[in-house]
Amino acid sequence: MTTRSPARFEAQLSPRARAKAKVDFESSQAGMERHHNHSSSDSATASTAETEALKPVASMRPQQRQWGNVHWLGLAAAGTIAAYAITRNLSLAEADHYELFHIYYQPLLVMLAMLWLWALDVRAFEQHRIAYHVCFSAHDQQYLLSSQQLCKTAAMLSGIVLSSAALFAYHCATQQLWLAGLHPPLMYGLLILLLLPLPIRFLLQGNRRFFAKTLFRVATPVREVTWSDFLLADILTSLAKALSDSERAMCHMMAGPVMRPHASQQLCGSSSWIIPLGLAMPYLWRLLQCIRVYRDTGNQGQVFNAMKYGTAFPVIIFSAMKYQVPAASWVAVYKPLWLGAALLNSSFSYFWDIERDWEIQFFTSPGERTCGIPKPVFRSELFFNKLFYYYLMVSNLVLRLAWTYKLSPHLRRNHDTVLAFTLLEAFRRFQWVPVRVEVELRKLQQQKPELGQLVPAPSLDKLAKGSDRKGLLDDGNP
Repeated sequence: MTTRSPARFEAQLSPRARAKAKVDFESSQAGMERHHNHSSSDSATASTAETEALKPVASMRPQQRQWGNVHWLGLAAAGTIAAYAITRNLSLAEADHYELFHIYYQPLLVMLAMLWLWALDVRAFEQHRIAYHVCFSAHDQQYLLSSQQLCKTAAMLSGIVLSSAALFAYHCATQQLWLAGLHPPLMYGLLILLLLPLPIRFLLQGNRRFFAKTLFRVATPVREVTWSDFLLADILTSLAKALSDSERAMCHMMAGPVMRPHASQQLCGSSSWIIPLGLAMPYLWRLLQCIRVYRDTGNQGQVFNAMKYGTAFPVIIFSAMKYQVPAASWVAVYKPLWLGAALLNSSFSYFWDIERDWEIQFFTSPGERTCGIPKPVFRSELFFNKLFYYYLMVSNLVLRLAWTYKLSPHLRRNHDTVLAFTLLEAFRRFQWVPVRVEVELRKLQQQKPELGQLVPAPSLDKLAKGSDRKGLLDDGNP
């Protein structure tokens, strides 16, 4: 058997193949050098390694190609067609089936809206190069999804829910009830399987496992509270109505025939304890988190934070009493108590949003008055335009008052109104997140200056985006 010498073999290669072989050789040499340098740096301390892990990368642009206009137009067209099919068929369905549609699908629509809004928040952080990931621990950062990954996940889940909803509405309109009764159980079962940390390598297995672990940590707040725990628990308080409604939907499916809403009314209806319990659980989890943080750090502000979440319980309890007492007792006693508790909860929550979460001095140390209204005192460094913070203060007050609606089980008869208010609460949380992240990053910059610039100055951010459009910050990624 004859062998060819390396020189003769190389001579037979095409110029393109020789160039590729040269690049591969140089890459392997660079890899060996990086491995050598990495091995020589094993003596670094654990604190230094953690600090390096928390440092923001030079470019916050995601490596994947962002969705183009075609993708968004396709999603908008598909969503519009599904919405038209659903509303058209629901207008032809009976009243009981219309109510069933809201029981089974309304909570999922609100959760999907929250997922899409979180993707928009992340997209804004990426565009403005805000190192939001530094708020999370070094372990949790590896499981954070980019805005593109979040949009893909939200698009897939939205497709499942809207397809099931359209088929359910169509089969109700055509009186094919046995087919309509199949869609809610199949949809809920599929969503549960997709979200569970099953040992199957599909749909971001590691991220699904991380989400399930974080959700378990939130539901069992007996350990140290991380930023992931806090953020998810706060988002769940905004989804309290959706969680309670999904609990009610699963109760209907397990307790009786799927297409007979009155069959399980006693167990899952208005007078059941299931609905107020589902509303109260997210606030109980967040309250216990505050107590845990106070126990670990001694921060007395967490005691008042726990009291804030505690004010939600009277609103839920007094509202639920409507179905437990005579009508005269409700009007004379419990309705005034419910209104007072709702006002206290909304006022306390609004105060905490402004003064503590956003660090805007408006109630404790306001500035000079204009037309009798105190002028808020902002931080010395602001990333967004000051008008945006004024807008947040006004809109948050309105949405906080509307938020009381979703805490009240006795106000859920008008399904469209309830859906609108729960979506407004998701929107309030969406616009609460950026400023809350900004405040947290400012604190981290003061505590650990070695982390660098976590929130760029507005002028530098505009310059960076302008340079990016000219290709000056291009890192070679498509």
